[in-house]
Amino acid sequence: MATSKANKHKRKVQAQRRQAHAKGKDRTRNEHHEHLPKTGTAEDDAYLLRRSREDLVDFGVTRSKRGGVNAVLAIGVLIALALGVLWLLAITR
Repeated sequence: MATSKANKHKRKVQAQRRQAHAKGKDRTRNEHHEHLPKTGTAEDDAYLLRRSREDLVDFGVTRSKRGGVNAVLAIGVLIALALGVLWLLAITR
């Protein structure tokens, strides 16, 4: 039975979406979930205190990322700063 190119493409896209959806479900199912303590208990008070302290300490800080690209960028910034300082010293002499 002959099918049009549009129908073949439609089936292919649907299969890809089903696959991606199934992958997403597997990923979320395997993630660790922290169960919250019951409201009004001592565990809840301790949890709220701990989270508020974490928020104060880590305000505006993102998790550090490791990798080659980040290292190269950091070295590039340091070199640029060093060259800027040397340039300023050369101008003021």
